[in-house]
Amino acid sequence: MKQLLSAILFALLALPVSYAQSQYLSSKDSDPEALSMLTKAGQSFTSKHAQVNFKLKVTFPGEAPVTSEGVLYQSGKSYNLQLKEYAIISDGMTRWVYLKGPNEVNIYNESNGQDWISPQDFLKLHTANDLVFVLAGTRADGVSIIEAKPLKGRFEEYSKITIGIKGGALNFINALSSDGMRQDMSITTIAYPATMDAQKLFTFNKAAYPGVYVEDLRLD
Repeated sequence: MKQLLSAILFALLALPVSYAQSQYLSSKDSDPEALSMLTKAGQSFTSKHAQVNFKLKVTFPGEAPVTSEGVLYQSGKSYNLQLKEYAIISDGMTRWVYLKGPNEVNIYNESNGQDWISPQDFLKLHTANDLVFVLAGTRADGVSIIEAKPLKGRFEEYSKITIGIKGGALNFINALSSDGMRQDMSITTIAYPATMDAQKLFTFNKAAYPGVYVEDLRLD
């Protein structure tokens, strides 16, 4: 599952913020300025179709980093995340996880992020009720740095999440897991197409993958 989650996290920052001086008990403890920035950056993903191209680096302790490129298509509750080794596709009700190497697809009920972190959760962090946001400052290049403190919930396996916003847009996110795994993704471009082909992008067409093995893991 962490391999899946790694696809939606963004770029490394080295600006630590100490949380020891304050007690954060709920999302209501967020810095209003930090939350305002995140809300502005996330609203465009709520009202528009979006295509996000990114670069991803995943580093496990004691191992060399693995770098790849990917693209995320998003429209309403639907999304399509494409990486070199796998794809995650959802029409808002069903989620298909396609493993490209073994030519295998696993099918799940889409739970709207309740039992896992979807790509859309990271595009719309301002809606999260299990994170506390603190504005850490602004770099010389104009990037505002926001630290997210995970509370008990979907993000609790992360010890630290750092978000960069530039020009009102999401620029990168860095996440450090409690086991030491780093997930760094930088956004290269964001486009807002007028239309998207839902049938092509947000459903899995078995006929397009000859010999694919299908594992249906949906619960009744």
